[in-house]
Amino acid sequence: MRKFLMLAGALIILGIFFFFLSLIYGEGGLALFFIFPVFYSTGLYGALGTLLIFAGIMLLFFYPFFSYPSTVPQNLEVYNEQRRCEPEQNPSKVHYGGVILIGPIPIVFGSDKNYAIYAAIGGVLFIIGIFLFFYLLSL
Repeated sequence: MRKFLMLAGALIILGIFFFFLSLIYGEGGLALFFIFPVFYSTGLYGALGTLLIFAGIMLLFFYPFFSYPSTVPQNLEVYNEQRRCEPEQNPSKVHYGGVILIGPIPIVFGSDKNYAIYAAIGGVLFIIGIFLFFYLLSL
């Protein structure tokens, strides 16, 4: 099943490559509609890139349907016994942090203050990277 995910990722990356080819040959362009980036194209490279990205996203969407066993085991108790795992003796605390960008409004969260700060710094760096990308693209 990893091949299924790798194929989906490869299709998406190949589609982005064709988007860039479309930009290089002057067949497509990038714009901002309010805060949403928009790609438009009038050529073959843009159409091919759009189709490849769409196919990759569809593969990712249907992946869960193909990743589970198609048959139910006859003896479900034995199946559950084999899949059961023992709890850890010393469970470790999981640390996490993240940023959700809804338009220009960031929502920062984390398991503690330090990870929330790390996530906020990562969000600021991401926004700066996006601004630099569009600035360099406009030159």
